[in-house]
Amino acid sequence: MWVRPGKFKMEDSLKVAVRDREKIIFEGEAESITSYNKTGKFDILPRHANFISLVSERVVINQKGGGQKEITLVNGVLKVSGNEVKIFASASRQV
Repeated sequence: MWVRPGKFKMEDSLKVAVRDREKIIFEGEAESITSYNKTGKFDILPRHANFISLVSERVVINQKGGGQKEITLVNGVLKVSGNEVKIFASASRQV
């Protein structure tokens, strides 16, 4: 189904969980995610293909409604499956 750019339907959001060894850092819905890997900056949007990557530097979660949450990390693993994104960070700091 075609959706006008900038307009997301409820099922077109991402369910996101970011955690480190000790705790859950973020859990909620997002319109998109931006992060970095060895080849550079990349974005995850709803309906993204299944994907797994090592990530570094930071993760930016563009929340529904316009808010943004930035999590600085040393390194981690990002996994996309369906509209669900899981990020496992080795060390992190919220900005």
